[in-house]
Amino acid sequence: MFRWGRYGRFLSWLIVGALLLLGRQSVLAQSGSVTLEVYWQTISDIRDDLTAAVDDSAVRQTAVTRLTAIDTVELPNGRSQSIDHGFLIRELQNENNNLEALATLFTAYASSRQGWPEPTFPQLDEAALSQILNRPEFQYQPDEPNFLQRLWQDLRQTIEDFFLRLFPEESTLRLPLNNLLIILAAVLVLGVLAYALRGLVSDLTADAAVGAEEELGGEPLTAELALQRAQELSTGGDYRTAVRYLYLSTLLLLEERGLLRYDRSLTNREYLRTVSHRPELAAILREVIDVFDRVWYGFQTLTANEYDAYAQRVETLRQQKETR
Repeated sequence: MFRWGRYGRFLSWLIVGALLLLGRQSVLAQSGSVTLEVYWQTISDIRDDLTAAVDDSAVRQTAVTRLTAIDTVELPNGRSQSIDHGFLIRELQNENNNLEALATLFTAYASSRQGWPEPTFPQLDEAALSQILNRPEFQYQPDEPNFLQRLWQDLRQTIEDFFLRLFPEESTLRLPLNNLLIILAAVLVLGVLAYALRGLVSDLTADAAVGAEEELGGEPLTAELALQRAQELSTGGDYRTAVRYLYLSTLLLLEERGLLRYDRSLTNREYLRTVSHRPELAAILREVIDVFDRVWYGFQTLTANEYDAYAQRVETLRQQKETR
């Protein structure tokens, strides 16, 4: 029969201790949540083990195992707090850190417990709250929405229901309804402003033509008649009005030759679009319109030389059309 010798009984106690230690580590590994008291006791135990350790690698591994087994701490108020021991584990696994340095680290960590204040919850003074809520400023009834407000609410609800059908709640695509309504309202306002501005510009263009005919005593305005009037005004030094007649003579000339339709309701830019298929014509007409806008609507003054240059551009336009 095999005998352990005189150290046999000590070896048996050593094996029992090892089994108990392994059993303790197994229980810790299976339980990821501990109470706050148990957690701080575990930190203190690891500190003590590091302080009294002889086997460097064994105590490091044991500490890593114990920290890895804990991922949640149950607080006294019943809540659970996740906890990450990544930093402590890395320090334990770093061979450049000796046991003394690690023990100091865990001592500092354990001492931080004293800085944790106990959770306190203020007592609700229901009487004071009731007194505050009984003040006149809190005693009001919401006004009933008027007709326009109800109409707006119904419209908003209709739009919201429409987009909810397109993009159900489980869809990953979300449209900000408030922003969408603001965008639609802004587009509507811009559309109204653009329409009003177009009408204003059209009225100004029409006024220029009507004013010219009134100055001629109601006589129908033709391209030649407008050109003659421009020459008379420029001779008298009234370059601004002369530019207006030159511009009108240009539009009337293009209409007489079937190149555009003269319409007082059209804006100057719309006239340009009607001849956009003729780039050479559109380029000269654009110059004529630009000068007219600056002088007639912008009240820009012209010198005699600048007026002659403008008249030359109109004449170039007339010559080009006559030779085609």
